[in-house]
Amino acid sequence: MYRIIFIGLVYGSILFIAFLYREPLLLWLNQSSLAQLPIMFLLAILFSTIPIVPFTVFAGLMGAKYFVWIGAAINWTGSVGAAVIFFVLARYFFVEQFQKYISKYDKVQKFDRIISQNAFIAILFTRMIPIIPTPVVNIYSGISSMLFRQYIAATALGQIPGMIVYAYLGNQLFTSLWAFFMGILIYVGFILLVIPIYRRWNKAG
Repeated sequence: MYRIIFIGLVYGSILFIAFLYREPLLLWLNQSSLAQLPIMFLLAILFSTIPIVPFTVFAGLMGAKYFVWIGAAINWTGSVGAAVIFFVLARYFFVEQFQKYISKYDKVQKFDRIISQNAFIAILFTRMIPIIPTPVVNIYSGISSMLFRQYIAATALGQIPGMIVYAYLGNQLFTSLWAFFMGILIYVGFILLVIPIYRRWNKAG
């Protein structure tokens, strides 16, 4: 409950600040110079790794600034880049520290079971639907015996829908509220479609 309140306060504060500085923000969003792209890609990785600004907010801004497809590419690069960073850190540098972190997560045994069934499919599902928190997925994958190529392939593929949606919603927020809410409904529908598929696969294993 406290976590939900905290997240609500963070997002509320960001929206309030955005409202106060809406004119310079809109001016910056309208300056979609491709020369800024390298910086945006680096910031995407930074904010996905260290959430100084909530990544969903940043991802939406990229959609508003560069439209859907370029914004989605920036978002995808950030999410996949952060996943690689956490995997490498967990496997080669901070093994004991991350093992202690994972041990506090009460559903880690369940995740271990679904990983043992099929690592690629398990990671793919956890990227498409919020079954398990992203940091837990990243870190546990690193300290497990999972092959990096399985991890990165499933991550790269599974992140595509969400990153497109974030960019689309950010783009529509400043243009059409109707399209914005329709985008939310479509994504919710996608999640509701994937969940039964995941449950059937999980039971079959």
